[in-house]
Amino acid sequence: MTDDRRPGLHVFDLDGTLLRSDATLSPYARDGLNALLDAGTALTVASARSAVAIRKLLDGVRLTLPVVELNGAFLTDLATGHHLAHATLDPTVAATALDALARLSAEPVLTTWDGSADRVLHGPGDDPATAWYIAEKRAYGDPRLASCQDPYAAVDGVRTAAVIAFVPDGEAATAVAALESTLGGTVGIMAAANRYVPGWTEIQVAHPEAEKGLAVRRLARGAGLASARLTVYGDHLNDLPMFAVAERAVAPSNAHPDVLARAWAVTASNDEDGVIRYLLDGTPPC
Repeated sequence: MTDDRRPGLHVFDLDGTLLRSDATLSPYARDGLNALLDAGTALTVASARSAVAIRKLLDGVRLTLPVVELNGAFLTDLATGHHLAHATLDPTVAATALDALARLSAEPVLTTWDGSADRVLHGPGDDPATAWYIAEKRAYGDPRLASCQDPYAAVDGVRTAAVIAFVPDGEAATAVAALESTLGGTVGIMAAANRYVPGWTEIQVAHPEAEKGLAVRRLARGAGLASARLTVYGDHLNDLPMFAVAERAVAPSNAHPDVLARAWAVTASNDEDGVIRYLLDGTPPC
């Protein structure tokens, strides 16, 4: 180890950071994470993905700390799936978000929580990005997945962690502006190009406190690591909130330009396992 990189708490994004561009964790990264864990390094992940997906993608990695899932909507014990904290929409706000998406002719996918069980509820998947989103979860046997003909009934009486819809890239700015005009400060809205279905932008409507920065700080307090140095690793705009609260923020070279501009260090790309090599064997940053 060099540059005193290992102490403190380390929190990794998944897609574009720990995962390679084919959405897999390499054997090198898996073994490297376990070597760090065995050496006593405190580390975990903060992802837009669910705990179900995190568990599948990080199969074989011996995480013990909670994970941040759905961009901070939940802080979750990965072994049990139990939510330790949540930032979720109440039924009225979720229904208003559905109204706004209907005016945009955007098909919603809902992630809901009734206090004990999580569900991912979807319609027909008429556009290629929504179809991909559903198919990916079906492929790894996501037990939360179910079809839903009435999204308004689905959000009634439960908490909603995320309302997701996909729009063509050229319509994204207009769609975000319309959602912000309708929903104001009652929600947080994130939009990002879908890296797996070019030409489509994913829009997520969630609680305004469902963001990685707040969630990572909550995680650190719960783990007794509030005073530990926080190092975070990410590549996309949804990682910037945790960059803002970290003592050190590290990005792979494939990161979004705005993320690279805010990074304390830049490593080799995700396809080269850059962030793990940087932490594990002291590979110099780019």
